Amino acid sequence: TALADMLKEHEQVSLVCDDIYEHIYWGQDALENMLQVAPQLRERTVLVNGVSKAYAMTGWRIGYAAGPAHVVTAMRKVQSQSTSNPCSISQAAAVAALNGPQDGIVAMTEAFRQRHDFVVHQLNAMDGVSCLPADGAFYALPSFEAVIERHPSAADDVELAGILLEEAEVALVPGTAFGIPGHLRLSYATSMDNLRAAMDRLADFVAGC
Repeated sequence: TALADMLKEHEQVSLVCDDIYEHIYWGQDALENMLQVAPQLRERTVLVNGVSKAYAMTGWRIGYAAGPAHVVTAMRKVQSQSTSNPCSISQAAAVAALNGPQDGIVAMTEAFRQRHDFVVHQLNAMDGVSCLPADGAFYALPSFEAVIERHPSAADDVELAGILLEEAEVALVPGTAFGIPGHLRLSYATSMDNLRAAMDRLADFVAGC
């Protein structure tokens, strides 16, 4: 609401509201996008979404947008000259996913929440690692700053990510890529068996630093 109040005073600013994770959410507060909070911003807001996350259709490459007609028309002109269209099979599958039973989303979100709880707990049990809990999606972005400080060969998160890949055989993405150096991002969109193995390897590595 505070952000919306500020934007009302700057009519030259357009908004893009990314709702791709709207269904993978387990927070206590209601999940609202900008237009639900400030419908008066409708004429300069574009909502973007897709089936990649909620319906586990990442490889199908189907997204969609909603916004003012003149903006969407211009978007279509640019898109048609820069990328080819998604195939008809993917489009039909996306329609079936969006219009069909939604029970699977509930089960998948609960599985992600359980994996989240496990991963965050395991990370926070490691000496020098700190991870805040999330309200949704399937990523953790723990701080490894203390580990970097005491590791003899890792000057930053980029180097630590490379060392972890080589020595612990766990692939993490440097937080520098997301504007938060000293952190590493990991995805828990995999099985609990894989996550247990990864957490054990990380714990052994951190304990040995």
